[in-house]
Amino acid sequence: MRSFVLPLFLVAIVCSPAAGQTATKISKGRAAVEAAYQYQNKLADSTVTIGQVIQNWSVVASTPDVQKDPDALAIAYGCEGLLEVQTGDLNKADSLLQKAMPLFRIRQSKSSFLVAYAEVERALKHNALAMKAYDEIVTTMDSVPALEKIEFYHLSGYAPYAYAIDAAYGIAQIAMVDSAERKPAITILTKAMDRHMADALGLMTVVALHELGAMSSEDYKFKVDLICSRKPELRDVWETFEKRIKSPAQ
Repeated sequence: MRSFVLPLFLVAIVCSPAAGQTATKISKGRAAVEAAYQYQNKLADSTVTIGQVIQNWSVVASTPDVQKDPDALAIAYGCEGLLEVQTGDLNKADSLLQKAMPLFRIRQSKSSFLVAYAEVERALKHNALAMKAYDEIVTTMDSVPALEKIEFYHLSGYAPYAYAIDAAYGIAQIAMVDSAERKPAITILTKAMDRHMADALGLMTVVALHELGAMSSEDYKFKVDLICSRKPELRDVWETFEKRIKSPAQ
């Protein structure tokens, strides 16, 4: 539901000591990643340049301790990739994020990077790869409680489902412009809808399926009313989703 430039503060979720490893068991590779993330934080006061931070992540990724820890290496590649998104070099970002994705072993570590990867693939019009990533998000990251703690998402009213809602939106946008991906899109969205008929993700999939012509107006109204009867607070969210799905793809 936003542009493909993922806010860099989200990486803090996966770079904290609590993400996947306890402080007493943290690996040397993970410690190196945390130090590199602290270095990246200096961007906030302009004491380093984005180029310096990118170079630092590249160096960190090449160290033996990080190379031995798949999740640490994935985060290093991923953080470098996100910074390349910020510089506008989507091809470099794509290369780095593609290297990162297979390395992740911890779901919490992977989540933010997978979201960014999917958006980069869609921006590059690598629709089949984007669809595969979106499918994984909708299926395995359909509720991420940690998002509720982030004001950026909390204010939306659908924080735990935000990643999957963005993915459902991306799926619909691809299906609208790529006929080869329309059938897979409808299949993914329908499965997600069937699992989430009492929450905001289900509402997003209903809106998307109706926009794709995969649901009659009568069925659409019934499903929207059903979800909103279960969660009345979603009526305003539905209006937001409807406006968004009809706007041009970003």
